[in-house]
Amino acid sequence: MFVVHLMSDFDAFKKYFDEGEAARTKAGVKGHLLTRLDDGRVVVHLFADDIVKVQDVLKSPEMARYLERKGAPESSLLWLTENQFVKVPATAPSVPTFSLFLKLRVTDFATLEQGFRKNLPLFAEYGVIGEGLHQSFGRDIAILHFMGTSREKLDALVKRPEFGEFLTRAGNQDELKPLVGVDVSRSRPESN
Repeated sequence: MFVVHLMSDFDAFKKYFDEGEAARTKAGVKGHLLTRLDDGRVVVHLFADDIVKVQDVLKSPEMARYLERKGAPESSLLWLTENQFVKVPATAPSVPTFSLFLKLRVTDFATLEQGFRKNLPLFAEYGVIGEGLHQSFGRDIAILHFMGTSREKLDALVKRPEFGEFLTRAGNQDELKPLVGVDVSRSRPESN
């Protein structure tokens, strides 16, 4: 699940977010990555196994009350996705990390996935230490997520011709609007 929040007070939102851990656990969320963008928004990448449980909690009266709490974001966008490819470091990085997110509408997800896998060496060239390719349950939205230790390298990755070419081959016609920010909070799912 990916959520983009807009808020005017990041510190109040962070407190709100931290206090919501029990509600996230009840919804089946097993971990998160919270990324702060320069423009005042945050991207929250939440990890869960049971989409039905998550959807039930999202529709519940308890969630409506939760979203009215002090520190809640002014507006939010949400995408429920299925992981198609995920590679994360074996242990959480001990240095600051940055995340790059791209939301795209594609006509050929199989070609996107093939190009994504083919370009793993290119991503590594730009300091990517973790990446994910996610597909919306509506099947027309793809979210690409790259984590690295250099914001400048992540910014430069999107400008590489090869990067745009594999997205175009997958039928993307949207203008690239990368979201890049500093990762400020994370929790990892427990290993089974």
